[in-house]
Amino acid sequence: MKKYWRSLEELESSKKNEAIEPSIEFPTDGLSKDEIKNKYVANRRDFLKLLGFSTAYAVAATSCQQPVRKAIPFLQRPEDITPGVANHYATTLSTTDDYASVVVKVRDGRPIKIEGNTLSKVTQGGTNARIQAAILDLYDTARLQHPVKNGKEISWDKADAEITKKLGDISAKGDKIYIIAATVLSPTTKKLLEEFKAKYPTAEVVYLDPVSYAALIDANEATFGKAAIPSYYFDKAKVIAGFNADFLGTWLSPVQFAADYAKTRDLTNGQKEISRHYQYETLMSLTGSNADYRQYIKPAQEKKLLIKLHNAIAAKTGGQKIKELDCKFDVSKLAKDLLANKGASLVVSGTNDKSIQVIVNAINHMLGNYGKTIDFTRETLLKQGRDSQLHQAFTDMKDGKVGAAIFYNANPVYVCPKGDKKAALIKKLPLSISLTDKVDETAKNVQYVLPDNNFLESWSDA
Repeated sequence: MKKYWRSLEELESSKKNEAIEPSIEFPTDGLSKDEIKNKYVANRRDFLKLLGFSTAYAVAATSCQQPVRKAIPFLQRPEDITPGVANHYATTLSTTDDYASVVVKVRDGRPIKIEGNTLSKVTQGGTNARIQAAILDLYDTARLQHPVKNGKEISWDKADAEITKKLGDISAKGDKIYIIAATVLSPTTKKLLEEFKAKYPTAEVVYLDPVSYAALIDANEATFGKAAIPSYYFDKAKVIAGFNADFLGTWLSPVQFAADYAKTRDLTNGQKEISRHYQYETLMSLTGSNADYRQYIKPAQEKKLLIKLHNAIAAKTGGQKIKELDCKFDVSKLAKDLLANKGASLVVSGTNDKSIQVIVNAINHMLGNYGKTIDFTRETLLKQGRDSQLHQAFTDMKDGKVGAAIFYNANPVYVCPKGDKKAALIKKLPLSISLTDKVDETAKNVQYVLPDNNFLESWSDA
């Protein structure tokens, strides 16, 4: 077929394109000129090269065998175990972040899945991402396998003998022995701590929570004379006001609160109204994203806002007003909503500031929430740490009054301010022990590190 050009320029252009060699698609490093020139032609030598390499690779691959693992059946099979069939065990997960009643799926002796226990009246079958992921800690290869003394492995018998002798000498001298532990819920563990204190009279137990709720405890002690955290019933609240309290994500008992909160937002069971939720916070949170009204505030504005809300409610209830600070936010709508639902409202703050928590207590008192949406007859024991006690412990270390410190699932070097100074104080102690499952920041600065069991491999009562 003849080809026609529309112009001389088009003819010249086509001749130039035909003269250009096709570009090299692949790198030519290491190839000879002949190989580059004949790159589209496969010769016998190249074929033999590829054949030899592939044959050698196949031989090498077949010579590397996986170790043989034999599946040996039970000679006398336990009644409750069928190989390949999972069993389910009810237990309790209690960490520094979460608490939940859970059911653990176990196959062939290995826990493989955690789900919420629907029979629990507290967490009501709920879990969160942290609880679901807690099973990974059991199989963490970084877990300690042996006791360690000054970075070197030591036997349990030797560690027990040395520590017992040193504790006896320290107690005889009258020096203090501090047990700094994460909040303990287990009655049995608490009994053991009391027995330890009875044996060593100079011993004291101090609880350390990574996220402190000490201001809430201190405020309740100042307001009601009770150093405790009450139970909060979000399912009984028609109006909820949260101030930097992520009660659906991280604050106090989020699994329990999320289940209760969901009940007030569900219209499928014949309920015709849902709760109204006001959230004032500095950072976006899971709770804030679910609120009906969300307002961004600076940390310094929270107290001013609460004082203004307190005075607005006090003006209608006859309560005593507080001297107001400059606050640009309008709280009239929130105050009106709370007053219209006295006894069926709830105001909470997640800020670790005693003065703020005292104001929150006063607001809830004027609204008549105590005994209804807030209950002191059922204390929340999830957070028992007191900042003042921890501060006193390290002050005593600085003053040379402490002979031994035992850290039980507590990492003050990491979670407390001025961790480097605390590490220096720990290093100077005559005896320092860390009971933990991994070598953390505090464990790096103690003499003895004793591995602790995972909650899935030891029986306890909380």
